Amino acid sequence: MIIREFTERDIEEITQLMKNLCKIKSQIFDEDRWRSSLENHMRKNTNSEVMVALDKNDNQVLGMANCSIEKSDNGQRFGYLSNLIVREEKRRSGIGEALIHHAIDYFKRNHIESIRLALKSDINKAAEKLFTKVGFKPLYEVWSMKI
Repeated sequence: MIIREFTERDIEEITQLMKNLCKIKSQIFDEDRWRSSLENHMRKNTNSEVMVALDKNDNQVLGMANCSIEKSDNGQRFGYLSNLIVREEKRRSGIGEALIHHAIDYFKRNHIESIRLALKSDINKAAEKLFTKVGFKPLYEVWSMKI
């Protein structure tokens, strides 16, 4: 397996992964907005990296994750990990964990001391187990109400 920043040739496969992730999360996927954000990312030097895990034999995208550097209200920088997804048929083979470790290395290179992520634990217990295994701990709960 190879992990690297995405390129233009990965866009179709990572777009399909995002569609699947939105389906899992019961969210609407805005493909135009997604593609536009990828194009902007390729044009600009941003404080983020969209990484892909590739099969080293056929270059098929196995999974992806997005790392971004954010600032809290008090100006402190932190890492934010989002959109971590692995192809369904390749799950539980270490790809997600490898992507997380790659993200941790990215944040360390950028002098980030803490990483956050949002996890809807009622949706995917396997994701919760993976993040716990790597060392993430719940910090607080966010409650929501639709009106």
